[in-house]
Amino acid sequence: MQSRLFNAAILAGGRSSRMGCDKSELRLNDQTLLERAKQLLLSLGAEEVFVMRQGEVHDMYPDSGPLGGIHGAIYHAPNKPLLIIPVDLPLLCQEDLRALINAGMTGHDITHFPGQYLPVFLANPAQLMPLLTQRLDTRGALSLRHFFEALTCQSVEPVSEHALMNANSPQDWKAIVEQFTQGQSTT
Repeated sequence: MQSRLFNAAILAGGRSSRMGCDKSELRLNDQTLLERAKQLLLSLGAEEVFVMRQGEVHDMYPDSGPLGGIHGAIYHAPNKPLLIIPVDLPLLCQEDLRALINAGMTGHDITHFPGQYLPVFLANPAQLMPLLTQRLDTRGALSLRHFFEALTCQSVEPVSEHALMNANSPQDWKAIVEQFTQGQSTT
C-alpha cells in the first residue's frame, strides 16, 4: 500500500459576500463544493484533509483572510508537506494538483500556479510558521501575493485550461456551471 506523503487543507472560511451565499454549499453534479474538494484531495492521496472554517479547524487569527487559514493549516499539520486549496475552484482536477505536488516534492519547495497563490503546495510547511506568525501578529500586509513574493517559490502551469475559474460571484458561478456542463457533454 502506498504511504500517504502529504496532508491537505481546504480554505472555506470566507464570508462569500460577493456570492451572497456560502460558496462551500454550492452544488455541482449533486456535490457541494466542499464535498467535491474533500473527495479530490483524498483521491490524490492526502493523509488528512482539514477544513479551515469556523466550526471545524478555525483560524487562530480571525479576519486575516487566506493567510490566517494557511497559518491554521500549518499549525495543525506542520510535519508533513501540505497542499492547500480554496473551496471555490471547483474545476481543479487531479492532474493540476498532481503537477503542484510533484514539482514541490522534487524541488522541496513552495509551488503554485503562475499569478495565483492558491492552490499552493508547501513541501516544508513548518519553516513558514515564524514568518507567517510575525506577519499575522503585526497585522502586516496580509495579501497572499505580498507574502509569497518574499519567498522562494516555483510556479507550475496548470494542466486544465479552466482549472482556475473562481466562483466569487453569481456571474462567475454561472460560467463555471456552463463550463462544467460542456465538459460533461464531451466526455
